[in-house]
Amino acid sequence: MADPAAAARAWLAELVPPAGPVRRFAIATLCKSAGAGLFMVAGALYFTRVLDLGAAQVGLGITAGAVVAMLLMIPTGRAADRLGGKPSYMAVLGVAAAAMLAFAFVDGFAAYLAVMAVYLVADKALQGVTGLVVHGLGLDGGTDRVLIRSYMRAAGNTGISMGSLAAGVVLLVDTPAAYRAMIASTALLLATAALLMASVPLPRTAPGPAPERAGRRVLRDRTYLLITATTGVTSLQYHVLAFAIPLWVAQTEAPLWTASLVLIVNTLIVIGLQVRVGGRVRTVPEAGDAARTAGVLLAAGCLVLTASAVAGPVAAVGILLLWTVIHSAAEMFHAASDFCLSFELAPDDAQGEYQAAFALGDSLAHAAGPTLLALTVLAHPYWAWPALGALLLASTLGTRAIASRAPVPAPATAAN
Repeated sequence: MADPAAAARAWLAELVPPAGPVRRFAIATLCKSAGAGLFMVAGALYFTRVLDLGAAQVGLGITAGAVVAMLLMIPTGRAADRLGGKPSYMAVLGVAAAAMLAFAFVDGFAAYLAVMAVYLVADKALQGVTGLVVHGLGLDGGTDRVLIRSYMRAAGNTGISMGSLAAGVVLLVDTPAAYRAMIASTALLLATAALLMASVPLPRTAPGPAPERAGRRVLRDRTYLLITATTGVTSLQYHVLAFAIPLWVAQTEAPLWTASLVLIVNTLIVIGLQVRVGGRVRTVPEAGDAARTAGVLLAAGCLVLTASAVAGPVAAVGILLLWTVIHSAAEMFHAASDFCLSFELAPDDAQGEYQAAFALGDSLAHAAGPTLLALTVLAHPYWAWPALGALLLASTLGTRAIASRAPVPAPATAAN
């Protein structure tokens, strides 16, 4: 009979990255994500309660900054290819930390717009640069890139949870001093992540092509753009959890605290199992199969959510928890598929540019998702939840079909 304690120790050991550069990068990711969680929960209240901005002004600043950031994602990714993953990661985090600290000195809407734009440009650029760092860490052959990205996702979820808990203290105190301390702490965590990255030895490929050859390179790669589009549609599933579910719970007989319970259970599942799921997706065909699995689970989950609309209080809680388990499994398969496809289908000497382009799919889903979900599943749930499930399933089947025919670029070797 298996020893439960030994099994638990083995499972915990599986969550910890191997000693060396990958573990150091995971610690830096943990710090960065803790800052993100802190700011995600309490940032809007700092802007409204301390800076005295209106909610509409805060939203406009975020939207405008996000548009600027999306326009600059591919150029910043291309620049990262020339500079290298480690220097780019440190530079982007440094800009984000400086912008966060600048929020403490904002004295009006115009200044807020400018600082928010700088912060979001750095925040979005970090998505492509992170992929470039992971690619570099995988060049030494010690750890698979998808597995590294899975470690980072687990570390990121842990950091966000820690930051969110700290933000709860800020909200409990609810004073200008507490919100200013939150801004300073977030800036410190971002700067700390950048400094920790300095100790990570990172191999890299030879410099990418010269700018005149690199221009619009990813935009000419039809296969990669199609994969970006289909996976971007599937990324709507993240916004079902983050945006739609809290509002959906309020429309069911389930108590409102169920929304928090759903988020906690989802976070624990992803932290505990993402590395294991990611370790099983190493090739493009496996990534296509993982995408299909995610789509089947997402479609099933949408049907389960439809049932929660007609359930009583106790049954609704049970149905929502069942959905959480199904959705969390789908989320992990989708993430593992994305990690593999974004790396394996991109040439090694243009990972920054390609990773930035791939992140555009999620960015567009982030921009359109809340409005789309509000007008569909929250307004017309009986037909819209099944329709959303069908859309997500179709997008994953499209991903698998494209992946099955996609040419895989030849790997490059590390350059000193």
